[in-house]
Amino acid sequence: MKKILLTLLALLGVFSSLYAQSTGEILTFPANPGKGFNWGYVLYLPKTMDTSKKLPILFTMNNEDEEDSEEELVKKVIKDLRHNYSQYGIADGVGVPMLVPLLLQDKEPFHTRQLNRAVFKLQEGPFAHLDRQMLAMLHDARAVLKKRGILTQKKFLLAGFSTPGVFAWHFTMLQPEYVLAAVIGGHQHLMLPLTTYTDIPLIYPVGTYDFELYTGKAFNRKAWQKIPMFVVSGGDDYNDPLPYDHVYRDEERAVFKQLYGEVNLQKIWRKAQEILGPLAPNIQFHTYPHLGHEAVWEDQIEFLKKHINGGHLQPIVPTDTSAHPALLPLRITVLYWGKNAPVVNDRKYLGENDLILKADKEIPYWVLYKNTCEIDVLQHTQPVLENVFCKGAFMEEKFLQIRLNEGQVQQLRSYQDRTFSVRSHHPEVLEIPADLTFTVK
Repeated sequence: MKKILLTLLALLGVFSSLYAQSTGEILTFPANPGKGFNWGYVLYLPKTMDTSKKLPILFTMNNEDEEDSEEELVKKVIKDLRHNYSQYGIADGVGVPMLVPLLLQDKEPFHTRQLNRAVFKLQEGPFAHLDRQMLAMLHDARAVLKKRGILTQKKFLLAGFSTPGVFAWHFTMLQPEYVLAAVIGGHQHLMLPLTTYTDIPLIYPVGTYDFELYTGKAFNRKAWQKIPMFVVSGGDDYNDPLPYDHVYRDEERAVFKQLYGEVNLQKIWRKAQEILGPLAPNIQFHTYPHLGHEAVWEDQIEFLKKHINGGHLQPIVPTDTSAHPALLPLRITVLYWGKNAPVVNDRKYLGENDLILKADKEIPYWVLYKNTCEIDVLQHTQPVLENVFCKGAFMEEKFLQIRLNEGQVQQLRSYQDRTFSVRSHHPEVLEIPADLTFTVK
């Protein structure tokens, strides 16, 4: 819908000195079930590699939503490798070969690229035991590189932001013996290295309660605690996948809510760190002030360079983003009803029953998520409509769109005084002055 949504921003960092165009060699390999992988993969070989040394391979999951065409997926991944400011540029910065799986995104409820619970439980089929399939790809890539005279380490580096960050975090727990170091961002619902917490059974991907049931082996906490990791979030990141059925189902969603309560993403992020602190001396956590669902790739490169041969955690000094313009709260300055809003570029998307909120800055797309863009419509401070959610945004034109149904509109029209105000459920994200009003005709 219009200029709103959710794809490429997850790939873009706010510090764009990273490589605008990769210049290394790209090799593609087909699926090989006989070798243990049902999906192809891409190898990227940067020109910055020092092949006189044994190098680790950098592994990162692709960040494409392609569901149907492997051919289209290959095109998108190669285009990203060549042209996007993204985690792919980390390979150039660290100077190591990189492997990107050509894994399609399966239909709901299977979120393959996040290795969600539905995928985790699979015991057969092309998506079963994806962590083992990725290991098989890495073993195959080592053999390919050896034939080219490039010797690689048995353990590999992991990088992931947003969806690839979820996969990377889960992978560190599923196969910790093979991970040299990891940089992970844009993922706040961190799976805990615990079977229970305050008597709550932590099923995957909340914890390791039923880990052995589906993997056939116990969680190796000792190996996991040896992996140096840099795990980060933007202080204004509210990109919360928990409400979405293609990522989480009611079973694990209920456990997350038992663990964290009904709180926003930043409170979950802080609570996860509080729990993990004494359990994970191997992790450097950092929250970037004023950043949303955005990455600082230079910091990830610096961290991986420090740990290119593994070893104990060596913390870095993260980039200071405190002077970066604050993204939140988003302040609403005007309320419009119906088609009165001065939308220019996408006016055809305005509806007769729209409530439009004009903001003081361009709309970060994550405010659309249900746990942050939630309002009540009031008259004389009393709720008339409760728990109404934003449906979209005209991001560059700074408008949030709330589409009311006929029943809600009739309810508003039943009042003799048809002037209303709006209250935000999350003023730390969406600030709406009490004196702003709109009138329903």
